[in-house]
Amino acid sequence: MKNSILKIALVFSVILIGCKSKTDQSPLQDNNSKAEVNYFTFNEIPLDTISEGITRRWFYGEKGQMAIFYMEKGAHIPWHKHPNEQITFIQEGKVKIKTIIDGKEVFKIVSAGEVIVFPENVPHEFWALEKTVDLDVHVPVRQDWLSEDLPDYLKKSK
Repeated sequence: MKNSILKIALVFSVILIGCKSKTDQSPLQDNNSKAEVNYFTFNEIPLDTISEGITRRWFYGEKGQMAIFYMEKGAHIPWHKHPNEQITFIQEGKVKIKTIIDGKEVFKIVSAGEVIVFPENVPHEFWALEKTVDLDVHVPVRQDWLSEDLPDYLKKSK
């Protein structure tokens, strides 16, 4: 499991740093970029409490963000949508997800080791069927997460 987390973190950091610059140069060429590489220990990021059964750690770069949600069995993230692509990797546990596929509302069970990708503005909802660790990547950065207040839909989480 730790190797999977490290691989995903490596892929995400390549996304954040970018494989090519706007001038289409190799990332190894000096393009006088002002961008800085950030390094930190993920587990030292303070936990945000969303509700009694949901906590998260998250960070963001210039173009995207990563969050890990820790959900107790029975936890619920209400129906919502956002203008960001969301890649969800269930590291541990199992969730039931309600979303729209082929224009129809559907329920999908996503278990440890599985991934689901929500395009921008596609509504979705989560129920933890057991204790779950969920790694989410959003591109671009979720602007509604940048304030001290939780977005309205997260305030309704159980």
